[in-house]
Amino acid sequence: MDGDAVESYFEPLGFEWAHIDDEETLCYSFDDQGLYATVTDDMGRIPESLDTPIIFTVYDDNDSFQWSVTLDKADDLGDVFARSENTDELLATLQDIRQEHIEHFNS
Repeated sequence: MDGDAVESYFEPLGFEWAHIDDEETLCYSFDDQGLYATVTDDMGRIPESLDTPIIFTVYDDNDSFQWSVTLDKADDLGDVFARSENTDELLATLQDIRQEHIEHFNS
C-alpha cells in the first residue's frame, strides 16, 4: 500500500485517521451537520492507491449509515471538494453523482 501518497492526498482535504470498529479509517467530519464520512476501497479498507475506486460513506452522529457513493478514483472526490463552496454543496454534488449511478444501473 502506498499509505504516504494516500495520506498526503486526503489530509489537505480535511480527512483524519480514525479508529472505527477497531479498524484504521480515513474520516471526514461535517461538524455543522452532525455527520461524518469515511473513504474506503470496495473491501471497506483504506484505499491502497489513489487510482482505485473509492467509496465515500456518510454516517450520522449515532454512527448510523446514511448513504454512500462510489467514485472511480481519489481525484474524483478531490474535484468535488475543490468545486464545492460549502458542506451543503459538497454533499449535494456527491448525492447527485450517487443518483446518476443508480439511474445508470437501473437503465
